[in-house]
Amino acid sequence: MFSSRAAVVAAALAASSLIAGGLADATTTSAPSDQVSTDGAGRVIAVEPGTPVAAPNGASTASAAQAHTAKLAQQFGLSVGELVLSDVRQLPGGSVARLQQKINGVPVFGAQVVQDLDASGALLAAVGKTSQRSTGAFPAVGATAQAKASTAAVAAVAAKDSTAKGLRADAVQNYWYDSSLATDGAPAAAVPAYFVPVHGADPEDKWTVVVGAESSKVLTVWGETKHAVNRVVCDANRKIVDLDVATEADIRCGAGLAFGPTRSEGQAAVATADVNKVYDYFGAAQSFYSKYTGYDLTANIGANFNDGKGKALRGTVRMCEISTGRDGLRHQQCPWANAFWDGEQMAFGEGVTTMDITGHELTHGVTQHTSALAGGYAAAINEGMSDVFGKFIALKSNDPNAAGANRWLLGAGSSLGQVRDMKTPANSGEGPGPDRVNGQYWVGPDGEEHTDAGVVGKVDYLITDGDTFNGQTIRGIGEDKAIALWWKVENLLRSTATFKDLGNALNTACTTNARAKVAGTTTSDCTQVAKAVKATQLNQNA
Repeated sequence: MFSSRAAVVAAALAASSLIAGGLADATTTSAPSDQVSTDGAGRVIAVEPGTPVAAPNGASTASAAQAHTAKLAQQFGLSVGELVLSDVRQLPGGSVARLQQKINGVPVFGAQVVQDLDASGALLAAVGKTSQRSTGAFPAVGATAQAKASTAAVAAVAAKDSTAKGLRADAVQNYWYDSSLATDGAPAAAVPAYFVPVHGADPEDKWTVVVGAESSKVLTVWGETKHAVNRVVCDANRKIVDLDVATEADIRCGAGLAFGPTRSEGQAAVATADVNKVYDYFGAAQSFYSKYTGYDLTANIGANFNDGKGKALRGTVRMCEISTGRDGLRHQQCPWANAFWDGEQMAFGEGVTTMDITGHELTHGVTQHTSALAGGYAAAINEGMSDVFGKFIALKSNDPNAAGANRWLLGAGSSLGQVRDMKTPANSGEGPGPDRVNGQYWVGPDGEEHTDAGVVGKVDYLITDGDTFNGQTIRGIGEDKAIALWWKVENLLRSTATFKDLGNALNTACTTNARAKVAGTTTSDCTQVAKAVKATQLNQNA
């Protein structure tokens, strides 16, 4: 439930451009004034210069990012491959530039350094992690090896989930894979690997399987499905969809598709309450992201099914389902008690249509297109980020389901009842979750991802409203500053981020927001954020 233009940098830069803002010269990893954070194995995960490092005069944001790259490669211990500029995104007060580590032109999954730049392109901080060494090579006859990888991937998913039906492997992607990038433990070598997407008959069933390119051995498996202006909303009218055989096309909302439009952009309200609610909630989410982050939700995560409706936020409501359960029997749900984001649109069971649930699912789409959090600890952080922004969308829209005692309850007012309590995760309706890293109910990287998401909700509550918790008394910084903080974090995290990376990103984001005075953030606010990070033990190795 609630379950998705590279430019090669210059090899060397003049020493004067590297030390202008306080970084050390080319013979030194860090200047004495730099603040450097490391993980449990001593790998650098953040560098904050004592003073901002100026960009070359007149440089564009991309050029500024490139000018900082050679030094950052040195500071983050890049000893193999190169850092390549993969994305630049404008944020309030400046921008972030994402650098991707590549070896022989192939990306290292999760090996990224994200630069936090002010409006002039000066470097305020950098966070991330790189792979320190590699071993092996991709097979010369790639097609044969990829075919073996696809077969191994389907078998691995079948072994992991015996209820999954109709498994098929899609196009394989080449990556270098370093398992230690998703942990705080000892470094490992990056190995050549094939990332194999596997789909099931049920549109909710998606996995990524990582298979060694040389060995055809499965290295890891994780689920991809994320459980959910121009708007298109379709009413399934309680039609039962057989999820054992259904594909994405079987739930698509649009003209001439599985479900025809019931209400499209600009049309008046219709008789079906769920349709009108989702239409309004899509609008609220679009307005929230536009106003508070400058992010165009429709343009970035909307789907165009070539039905004349254009790129739109789309959702199918009042869907029912029948599927084979883990007991081997067929079960029918009508109404269906679930909702999900399938990578292109949303699907809702009847009554599972609150503003925070809708915002949660849409934020999975945002994360899919920004930090791309996936697998292990990152999957739990992904769920937590969706909780955070789903809740902020409801709060800023004055949603009555988020008022009073429901302020930090996710899903209150839905047919499901509250599913997570962000203030007190142990009281979550879906099941108890932890309120701190390594605390009670903590399940770790191989557990159910919604459980450890409780820590993310708890730290959001502490940062926003404040409280006394785990030996720390925190003054809340308020909604506007907290939203700006979390949006910076969303853009700083890398795809295999750990909870310690999250804690570090919260502190770094606050410091750089304070420097740029984003949303009025102050250094005093950052003291409170640091207390919340400590209280929830996000400064610990998990």
